[in-house]
Amino acid sequence: MTDTSSPLTDRWFYALVAVGVFLNATGLFPPVMELDGALYACIAKQMAQTGDFVNLYAVGTDWLDKPHFPFWVIALSYRIFGINTFSYKFPALLFFLGSVVYTYQFTRLTYSKLTAQVASLVLLTAFHGVLSNSDVRAEPYLMPLIIGPVYHFYRVFGGDRYAISSRYGISEGNLHLLAGSLLTGCALMTKGVFVLIPIGAGLVLHWLLTGHWHELLKLRWYAAIVLSFAFTLPEIYCLYQQFDLHPEKVIFGETGVSGIRFFFWDSQFGRFFNTGPIKGEGDKFFFVHTLLWAFIPWSLPYTSALASG
Repeated sequence: MTDTSSPLTDRWFYALVAVGVFLNATGLFPPVMELDGALYACIAKQMAQTGDFVNLYAVGTDWLDKPHFPFWVIALSYRIFGINTFSYKFPALLFFLGSVVYTYQFTRLTYSKLTAQVASLVLLTAFHGVLSNSDVRAEPYLMPLIIGPVYHFYRVFGGDRYAISSRYGISEGNLHLLAGSLLTGCALMTKGVFVLIPIGAGLVLHWLLTGHWHELLKLRWYAAIVLSFAFTLPEIYCLYQQFDLHPEKVIFGETGVSGIRFFFWDSQFGRFFNTGPIKGEGDKFFFVHTLLWAFIPWSLPYTSALASG
């Protein structure tokens, strides 16, 4: 890879990073926004106050919608900093900044330092990221839990090219595999099984397009899948304890609702096909217009480059 940056470029980069961090940090202090933000804050508040990290309750009733991981993180923050707006938003900001670091590190694997700097600045200043650090939901937590595994798994794929060595009797490749699987498990416990698509699709397409299809036959990737779901067992346990052990509970107006089935099917495939208990509008152009507003102001040069390329 070619390093096209200079000391002057580096100084500008660090200055712009500081501005970007400050811009996102301004969301720490405004009040938690309705509806979802306030709901998530209250769910984590009850978890922190009761010490019950297994069951999710909203307004005194069993709540089955999102997985546990963000609520665990927020509840831990509440216990450290007290129950306030800052405690709710601060861990989300840290996770978001982690995604910026991972984006820089991943880009550096195959592109120049300048390209990595631009990529990280785009992510740091895109409108949706700034908005997500003010109206905190699951997105800031999910961002590093997607790009993180991509980085670690690509390091495993790179192998000797990235000087993977042995430390403490464990190969660095296995450490990257373990780290990628752990972050994937946390991503599953943040959003559900569909996170496997953005994590794995890029690698698989890269292998197919570059003639490395034989990677699909290597046991290490199947070990990564097994490990990822093994790291998801805390979520499965909690859902089993709260819902599957209590078929008498009325959830979504029905009894006999399985939390585990909801996690693996209804929450993701049910929403995608609009057949689950939680339905949406089914907008076929959702990702098109979302991309346009979420990456403002960078969506404008993106569309121009796409049209001219």
